[in-house]
Amino acid sequence: MNTKLICLGFLQISLALPLLLSQTVAAPSPDRPGVERGEDVGAYNWTNSFEFGYRFSEVGGDSSLFRANENYGNGLRLFGSSVTAHSKTGRGFLFDSLSLTTQGLGNDPYGTARARIEKNDLYRYEMTWRQSDYFNPSLADAGGAKLKNTRRTMQDHDLTFTLAKWANLKMGYGRNRETGPEFIPYELYIGGLGRDVLPVNSNTRREWNEYRLGTELDFLGFRLTFQHQWTYYKDDTSYASLVPGQPYTLSDLLNQPYQASLPWTYPTIATAYSRSAPMHIRTPGWFGNLTRSGRLWAMNAKIAYSKADQTSDYDEIESGARAAANASCSNCGLGAPATAATFAAGTAREAFTSGDLSFSIFPTSRLTITHTTSAQNNLYDGTSQIFQPNTAAATKNVFWNQRIGSGRVSDSLEANYRLTKRVGLNAEYRYTDRWISNKLIRTGTTNSRDLNSLSNHLHTATFGFWLKPIQALSINLDAGIGRDNMPETPWAPAHFHNIRGRVQYKPLQRLTLAATYRQQYNLSAPQPVVFTSTFGVPPNSYYASHSRDYSASASFEVRRNLSLDVSYSKTHLDTLANLWVELPVTVSTIVSVPGYVSQYLSNIHTVSIMARTSFKNRVTLYAGYNITRDTGDGRSVQDLGIRDPAAEFLAARQTFPLTYQAPLARVSIKFTPKLQWNGGWEFYRYNQQFAFYGYQPYYRAQTGYTSLSYSF
Repeated sequence: MNTKLICLGFLQISLALPLLLSQTVAAPSPDRPGVERGEDVGAYNWTNSFEFGYRFSEVGGDSSLFRANENYGNGLRLFGSSVTAHSKTGRGFLFDSLSLTTQGLGNDPYGTARARIEKNDLYRYEMTWRQSDYFNPSLADAGGAKLKNTRRTMQDHDLTFTLAKWANLKMGYGRNRETGPEFIPYELYIGGLGRDVLPVNSNTRREWNEYRLGTELDFLGFRLTFQHQWTYYKDDTSYASLVPGQPYTLSDLLNQPYQASLPWTYPTIATAYSRSAPMHIRTPGWFGNLTRSGRLWAMNAKIAYSKADQTSDYDEIESGARAAANASCSNCGLGAPATAATFAAGTAREAFTSGDLSFSIFPTSRLTITHTTSAQNNLYDGTSQIFQPNTAAATKNVFWNQRIGSGRVSDSLEANYRLTKRVGLNAEYRYTDRWISNKLIRTGTTNSRDLNSLSNHLHTATFGFWLKPIQALSINLDAGIGRDNMPETPWAPAHFHNIRGRVQYKPLQRLTLAATYRQQYNLSAPQPVVFTSTFGVPPNSYYASHSRDYSASASFEVRRNLSLDVSYSKTHLDTLANLWVELPVTVSTIVSVPGYVSQYLSNIHTVSIMARTSFKNRVTLYAGYNITRDTGDGRSVQDLGIRDPAAEFLAARQTFPLTYQAPLARVSIKFTPKLQWNGGWEFYRYNQQFAFYGYQPYYRAQTGYTSLSYSF
């Protein structure tokens, strides 16, 4: 239950985050000085520009939340740079074209660099490098008790050699590496006797490498792409406790009438914890793609196969003092020391195959018919052994053998027909057959077998049309409906329909008006869930969700040196689900009983106003205002006065109204045709109206920058 409640908080932030990040940032400046045609140097025409400056920030309120959303600090920056070279004749000595662009290098949390060098009919090299500083205080969990502060560095390289007009050789390499600290308050079990909260710090070390080799062939009007790749992933993160923990208080739970009679065993006092869980995965794979386009038909066929081999090792040691089992917590005394250890090792294999075949015919210039068949099969099997030499309980030695298989076959038929130059129709029908099976056999424990299987059939249909009644007006609308006889999870689409529409009106060359609408309704009626023991989903669960999105925008070029952009959007989401509550009957037994109906409501409104003007081609001024507000379910008081603690806990966390504002301004002044000064300012204000675990997220910050742009 706690996981679902925490996810509600993350859901609200996830819904608002794309809207928060969609606004224009103050830096780097999009306007660059200099002449676009560049300068001739030798056999090439070169263009060069860079923007270098200083960014400052001032934060009030919750600085951790500001870092999680914005993460901008003080310091020097290379806001952006660009270098290009093009052969004047199209035939250079070593290369014909070259480009290198960077953004946010230095102290910005997100930095990128891209390079491309090419010689016609010989080779092409492309490189992308990105760095992201990720900071997350996990505000939805006890006011930020968890913390993640990691850096992810990603790079990708592709090199293509032209062997002939009909053949290319392609090589590539990709790398993704994550490092940094993570902190969690670990709920520690000592010998199966009780819980304790022990702060644990981890040193994150995760790395992914991929090597690619392939070819691209053109023959008889077909294009064949074939690639073999080798992927290696390893997680060598280590965990260690920082300081002795604090007892996990159960007095609140013991006072509840439905729990007071339970035979609780009192918690232990933890002293140390360490864990090492290295995991290495090797995944070779194959990919093929065959395409052809003709006057009357076209086809596209894809196939992919990979087989992963995984080895893992899990070593965990816990120690502490066991508490004496007295009648009340006030009389709890420390008993004999307790130590628990868990050692586990395992191997696993996963084979994955997928394929798609799409065939289109064009009987007339107005009609297109497309038939698509896709299939995939995923098979996982693994073995492991868990050994627990425990001084406080009986020694356990459990062997696991698990095999999970899943597959899907989907078939669709789509038609697009243009009735006239101003009216068009489209329709699609899709059938999907899916199956999942799970076979888990354990030895050394009473629960020795777990066998489950599930198959379902999904039917979906879509119909739409587009209209252009006048040259300046275009209308697009489509609707879809779907039925699934047995979804694999309560929240999977079961009885759903979707509607999408867009209208665009451009009465003038300088004026564009647009509006969109989208709704998604999903109703999953109460039904038994087959995978009860495997996925922890109780029987007779139900889930329903409704979402509606509205947006309107206007773009107007008032005159040559003045433009205005205005937009408004609203996102509504409500979900309804029955939650089951996990109640401990004994120390080692936890049962699920019917809990409470949980309803989540969100109404996010976003307004954006942006204006840009220039004076005599020397001064450019840009100003904007963004505001995002989630009105929640409309109530102004979070506490509804419910006396049942579980129902009150849920009711207090079923909506998260907030307000987020971010005005900004930027000015650029050209001193010479090659030199420009830039300055910008942006204000942030985030305020969540309802408290979460007694903590109310809030920050108020402003950032600014000054920089020089130079082109040569």
